[in-house]
Amino acid sequence: MESTFTKEYLTSIVKGNSSVEMPNLSSVVGRLKDIRSIIPETDFNHYGSGNCSYVPVYISKRDKSDVHVSRKGSLTTYTTNGLIVYLCRNAPYATYGKGEWSKNFEGDQFRNGSISYIEEVGSLPSKDWEQGIVEISNILNIYGIIILTASELNVKLDFDITIPTEFSRPGSYRVFDCFFHWED
Repeated sequence: MESTFTKEYLTSIVKGNSSVEMPNLSSVVGRLKDIRSIIPETDFNHYGSGNCSYVPVYISKRDKSDVHVSRKGSLTTYTTNGLIVYLCRNAPYATYGKGEWSKNFEGDQFRNGSISYIEEVGSLPSKDWEQGIVEISNILNIYGIIILTASELNVKLDFDITIPTEFSRPGSYRVFDCFFHWED
């Protein structure tokens, strides 16, 4: 399959040189909070010293039906099997997939989770998420953000490029890596 994106455009995205005006991602996440059935959470500086081309938004059910609680001594862990939306920082694109993350409490909070690369893109945690993803998509559309599908993101690049990412290695880059890359 051939990519609908040009080499020049994808290269500009990787370099952070897109000339497209970007929506305020804080406003987008704030608007997602208006959906009554979900709780979106994000940390815009989640990767600390690393470099991340996207903002991960962890979305759980407001009724907490997707959260499992476990305790071991003074450590309490909340594990969520929810939806993760990646909002690209360099272009008005997003993707989503089912994912798992945890919050551990023993004084400090720690969150960890990700979409399992291309295999999970476009997947939902369960059928009861179908209405939620429609509402999320509608809000992203209001801000001009397009959700990319697994078939669009899975296209192998047919040109040489250096992408600062831990997700893939040179020679195996896909369109996904241009929009959603992370380097520690």
